[in-house]
Amino acid sequence: MATSVVDDADVALARAHAAEGEKYALYETTLADLFLFKAREAQGHARYSEAAALAADALKYAETATRKAAERRTSAAGPPTPTANVQRQEEKKPPPVPPAEGERKVIVPPPSAPPPEKKPKSPIDPGNSP
Repeated sequence: MATSVVDDADVALARAHAAEGEKYALYETTLADLFLFKAREAQGHARYSEAAALAADALKYAETATRKAAERRTSAAGPPTPTANVQRQEEKKPPPVPPAEGERKVIVPPPSAPPPEKKPKSPIDPGNSP
């Protein structure tokens, strides 16, 4: 019994792939793939009732994927394409303020890399001397 359900699921999944299930019904096709994989794994470990249940789920999702792919392929809209609109606001910097009369303009150099950290010298342990 388990072998026939696994084979039926395999055929249904092949139909889903042929109907471009990965493109039009990705969720269902992926679930069918995973359920069929687990069904074969259970069958290999002689857990036939578990394999039959997993294969039945794979068959259900593969048939759904085939149906959805056929519907979406024939519809005029096609598969929805995700879009992302990222809008960033520009930072507005205030205009520079001119120095007042009699003030001097201070030129600040751009920040540079911080100086390397100095490691403290380790104290000499007099107990280790010869």
